[in-house]
Amino acid sequence: MVQFEDYYQILGVSRNASDAEIKKAYRKLAREYHPDRNPNDKAAAETKFKKINEAYDILSNSDKRAQYDRLGRIPHGSEFKPPPDFDLNFGGNAGNFSDIFDLLFNTAGTTGQRPPGRMNIKGEDLNFALSLSLEEAFSGANKKVSLGSMGTLEVKIPVGVHEASKVRLAGRGKPNPYGGPAGDLLLNIHLLPHPEFVLSGDNIESKLFLGITEAVFGSLKKVKTLKGEIDLKIPAGIQSGQKLRLTGQGWPKKAGGQGDHLVQILVKIPQNLSESERKLFEELQELEQNKL
Repeated sequence: MVQFEDYYQILGVSRNASDAEIKKAYRKLAREYHPDRNPNDKAAAETKFKKINEAYDILSNSDKRAQYDRLGRIPHGSEFKPPPDFDLNFGGNAGNFSDIFDLLFNTAGTTGQRPPGRMNIKGEDLNFALSLSLEEAFSGANKKVSLGSMGTLEVKIPVGVHEASKVRLAGRGKPNPYGGPAGDLLLNIHLLPHPEFVLSGDNIESKLFLGITEAVFGSLKKVKTLKGEIDLKIPAGIQSGQKLRLTGQGWPKKAGGQGDHLVQILVKIPQNLSESERKLFEELQELEQNKL
C-alpha cells in the first residue's frame, strides 16, 4: 500500500471545481509559495510549490483528471488501493505516489527522471513602469530600461502607444526554476504631461491665442503639431473657444492612419490700453450700441 496525495486538497478546491476555479486556486498558491518569494524558508516553499504544480498538471488536463478521479475518492493520507486492472508492480517494492504518478500518466523519461508538468509552466512575469514623453510615444523610441539586479535592457517602443498600454517582451521575465520557459517582461506605459499638447483618444488637442483683430479679420498662423509646424488659416469672425481641425495630424491608429489635431481658438482681450487704443474701442463700443 502507498500513501495517496489528494490533489484537490492541495489546491484547496472541491472535486466538482470548474477549470476556472482550479486555475484561479493554482495561480494564488503558486504566487504564495514560489521559492523566490519565501527566502526565509525556501526549501519548504519549494516542496509545497512542487506539489502545487504537480496537482495543477493533473487537474487542469481533462483526460488526466478523469483517470485520477477513477482511482477513487480517497482522503489525504489514506492508503491507496488501485483498481483490479491497474498494474502496480515496482519491481517487488512498494512505491510512493510519485511512482504512481509516473506510471499512470506516463511522465517518466528515458533516463528515469520524471519531467513534471511544471516544466511547461512559464516563469513569473515581471512588471516595470516606463515613462515616455509624448514625442517618444508618438514616433516610437529605443529606451534603456533598468531592471535592477537583472541589469539594463534596451527596448524598442512601438509607434503610437497610449497611456496604460503594456509592451510585452516574451521570455524576459523570471526564469522557470525547473528549466521551463521564462516569464515575460511587461512594461506599463505612462505618458508624461506635455506643455502644449493633450492626447484625447486618437486626437491631439492644443490651444492657439489670437488678438482681436486676427479673430475679426482672419489670419494665417503657424501651428505646432507633433509632426512639426503647419500653416493654419483662421477664418474671419472666428469665436473664442471654437476648434479648428487638422485632419490626419493626430495620433497613429492601431488599424492604420492617424487621428486629427484639434486647435482651440482663444481670443486675447487687450489690457493696459494706450489712450489711442482706448478711443478706438470706445468708438467701436458706440457703433455696436447703435446697432442694437
